[in-house]
Amino acid sequence: MIAVDAQTLGDRAKATTVQRVGDRMDQTIGSGVDSGASKAGRVIGGLFKKKKKGDPAPAAPVTDATGAPVLTPAVAQPTVTEAYGDFVPGAAVLLDEHFDKDALGDFPAAWNTNGSGKVVNVTGQTGKWLDIAVNSLVNPVLNKPLPENSTISFDLFLQTQGDQLTPTIQFGLTAVSDILKDDIAYKDKFFVGIGRYAENDGHSLEYGLRDVVGNKNDFPLVSFAGKVLHIDMAINKTRIRVYANQTKLIDLPRALTPGMRNNFYVSSVTMVPAPQLDVLVGNIRIASAETDARSLLVKQLMEDGKAVTNDILFDVNSDVIKAASFPVIDALVDGLKANAGVRVQITGHTDSDGAAAHNLDLSQRRAAAVKNYLVAHGIDGTRLQSDGKGATVPVASNDTPDGKAKNRRVEFVKL
Repeated sequence: MIAVDAQTLGDRAKATTVQRVGDRMDQTIGSGVDSGASKAGRVIGGLFKKKKKGDPAPAAPVTDATGAPVLTPAVAQPTVTEAYGDFVPGAAVLLDEHFDKDALGDFPAAWNTNGSGKVVNVTGQTGKWLDIAVNSLVNPVLNKPLPENSTISFDLFLQTQGDQLTPTIQFGLTAVSDILKDDIAYKDKFFVGIGRYAENDGHSLEYGLRDVVGNKNDFPLVSFAGKVLHIDMAINKTRIRVYANQTKLIDLPRALTPGMRNNFYVSSVTMVPAPQLDVLVGNIRIASAETDARSLLVKQLMEDGKAVTNDILFDVNSDVIKAASFPVIDALVDGLKANAGVRVQITGHTDSDGAAAHNLDLSQRRAAAVKNYLVAHGIDGTRLQSDGKGATVPVASNDTPDGKAKNRRVEFVKL
């Protein structure tokens, strides 16, 4: 795996567009948080405030064969988007971005920016990531507003490197359609800002509408320094909910205007002095939730005679169904109760990791586990059959994490 080199301050000076919203946001943070501190002492959010003894010890510098610094390695974490609590990912996928088709070092073809960025590999992490330079804002080119009901999921790698200054990350929704022509500071927007994530005495997780309106600084943000932080966003007309690693942070019923659905963005906001590390984002999934994964599964089964889902999840190398999957199977229970004459074949599939015999057995046990769940919730067992195919019927390449995730599925067919 190729490690991404730390970007120099000289490189950042080449950015041609300054993100004025970053200045405004950080100035607001400076006056709205740690009110006892002087504005001069914070200097745009105080992100270079001297660390105290209670802060996490900085990671040891890591270098490549040439002695150039690279990103701090971190243990890879799962990034599967799944249902949990009151979050259900949209079923109709509008964007599933892993930058697989983009060359390392290039800006991704399906994205836009007002500054600079590049596709990179990250030491200790699988797949490709988008590296966003300071003063830069990026967004996927979707060509039309998000649906009234939609979900956005993505990963942030909160990199650290010794005592180097970490970035301030901002993400959210904006009424600006073209970020090259308009400044999001002057249009309706909803944003979340993450700053000083490696400092116990200074980390901030704030949100707002143009200006900061609240914070969630009790979230254990520093525990994710040098790791992946998974974000889920649920949009329901005027309502916005934001989750970090399956913890609900924000729930604002009347925050959004229709225009805010014009664009989703991620940025590395302006700081003085400039951060020495960039923002890293990956595994982006945007989907319409006009019909969620639960009702869509039943609709497809009843109308098309076949339905396939990746939303029924199991413990690793196990047939134990994860609790987050229960809402999806419960919807199938309701559908089968409402259609008493329907009989169903349940087939499990795995990716290609591991021995073929093990995968076959695992897929059979997982299908049986789904059948047993349905029976336990009132479906006559004589209406159900179960089997497994292991990794013998892939629907995607097993050479990428995304392909493997698609191959781990459960299939339902009307008999």
